[in-house]
Amino acid sequence: MIFLTFATISVVAQTGDWRRYRHEFVFGAGTAAFMGDLGGGKGVGTHFVKDFDIQANRWAFMAGYGYKLTDRFALRTAVYYGRVFGNDEFTPEPARNGRNLNFRSPIIELSEVVEFSIIREKFGYRYNSKHARKMKSTPNLYIFAGVGGFYFNPRAQYLPVDANGNPDESNPNYGKWYSLQPFGTEGQGYVSTRKKYSRIQMSIPFGVGINCMVTKSWGIGADFGFRYTLTDYIDDVSSTYVSPDIFEDEVASYFSNPASKYQVGPGEQRGDSKWNDAYMFLTIKVTYKLFSNSRGRSKF
Repeated sequence: MIFLTFATISVVAQTGDWRRYRHEFVFGAGTAAFMGDLGGGKGVGTHFVKDFDIQANRWAFMAGYGYKLTDRFALRTAVYYGRVFGNDEFTPEPARNGRNLNFRSPIIELSEVVEFSIIREKFGYRYNSKHARKMKSTPNLYIFAGVGGFYFNPRAQYLPVDANGNPDESNPNYGKWYSLQPFGTEGQGYVSTRKKYSRIQMSIPFGVGINCMVTKSWGIGADFGFRYTLTDYIDDVSSTYVSPDIFEDEVASYFSNPASKYQVGPGEQRGDSKWNDAYMFLTIKVTYKLFSNSRGRSKF
């Protein structure tokens, strides 16, 4: 009878655990990947997940705060910091490879997402008795979607060549890294129909994750999320080439069209403006749940 009473009280306690542990902090580290105009897959005109290139993966970190609304729904606010990278050298597609463009950029993202638990999180009993049936902990499998804002700053290395096609290391700026947005490499700020893009943009994060509680307070899991963005300029590439004559700065002229395997002229395709850029984060995370003192913790 005593064991039956214990078991009944424990079951009731389990149903209320999500209320007593509705606040949590999340910390994670992993990789970031870029899917846009530079580098990418083998095909012509590939985009989004079809343009994924594992060679371009870089590191990422995140920290966040979660709040459970119900036992299935939760809100999560998170900050991500990562690096994205793209290089035409990585793609075997001839036209893209021949552009000889590359970039790297930080991504600093603040996002707010709603999580929906497909498999609800459950905790095992905190007592051990051979007479009472012990309930096993269940991992939380969830999907999420929301909205985010992020900062990016595409940069590239200045590597001019001389008349013979050899690296021009005598140039005093050789090897330096430059932010590309101020140059207007596709005529932004020079051509009336092309305005400079903002380095602060919006994103739409969505994905899937899992979290397994090791104790009542500590858990470990993984989070895999895509970000479809509202810009096509994370890599500073979107539309067509412009005449190098519009640039007074030789560095800007170089980044508009670096030494290429193919001759291109103004108006020819440089990027694909039909599709915006995307990036993703894959993080391994640690979760710490805060116990709410508003309801007493079970002693068993």
